[in-house]
Amino acid sequence: MKAWYKSLVAVACSGAILFGAGLGADPVQAKAINTQSFASVVLLPPQTNIPFQIQFVDGFKVNVTNGLTKAVSTFDVSANKATYVRQGVYQGNGKLAKKMNGFSQKLAQLIPYYDANGNLRWKGQQIIWGVNGEDRIAVATSVWNVVDQRPQLLSVSLQKADWDNLPSTEVDVNSGFSMGKDITYVLDTKYADVTGDGVKDHIFLIGDKMGSAMNLRADHLRVVVREGESNQQTFISVGQRDSGHLPKLAIAHGNPDGIKDILVTMPNATGDTYSLLTWKDNRPAAIVDQAQLNARSVYQPVIGAYGEAVAMKKGK
Repeated sequence: MKAWYKSLVAVACSGAILFGAGLGADPVQAKAINTQSFASVVLLPPQTNIPFQIQFVDGFKVNVTNGLTKAVSTFDVSANKATYVRQGVYQGNGKLAKKMNGFSQKLAQLIPYYDANGNLRWKGQQIIWGVNGEDRIAVATSVWNVVDQRPQLLSVSLQKADWDNLPSTEVDVNSGFSMGKDITYVLDTKYADVTGDGVKDHIFLIGDKMGSAMNLRADHLRVVVREGESNQQTFISVGQRDSGHLPKLAIAHGNPDGIKDILVTMPNATGDTYSLLTWKDNRPAAIVDQAQLNARSVYQPVIGAYGEAVAMKKGK
């Protein structure tokens, strides 16, 4: 298969902070985006980790206890009961056959984002596992503020995860990406099957910015798809309007073909801009013309918990 365009390999240029403790479209309502503060990836020391206790209980359920707040969340894992019975964790009637504890991912870094009100926040994610690394139970998402270079925890939530919207593990956010310029950075990543071959792909949002601060305006935004099956990389511009502050990716269904698509949110002080891309003829392509997608009389964004669009709803 021929690639539409090939991108080069990523280069190390993390820019992380280490803490010891005109298209004629109608923009979304403007935000009071603060671009004066320096925002980059926050690397956390081990003592900042949020601990969780994961315990299997009767009835094909798992209790997850936040080690800081002692709050308990219960998750139904009966969808995987055949495997648990085969592994000897449960009896067929749902009674626990042996004591079993799960484990959680360490919280190592925080990624900045703008929430729905334009506030600068940082997000951390920890996967909660059951019997092994293939047995994913939930994701703990923590929201932080950073004041005087000190991270402050605002909230923690646990939920069944949309596994297609977790980041790629191959490329770090805010690392450099070789595209013929030394100002091109990886701004966001996802790991999901967007080509429809049943193998997960690595999706990167890249752009040009004049420094390591992540909330600097990024221009020439492009989406790169690294196919999981072949490791082939192809890219596409997000459209004529191709800049934003802390732009984000979301994996969602944008057309009725049953294959996940790529939704880009580009925050700006004048309003958010969106692009919706799919995989077509062995390369990424726009599902909807960007001008039409950003006409609020035609499409309305569905905003997720962390400020970015998670779907586009077409008006009647």
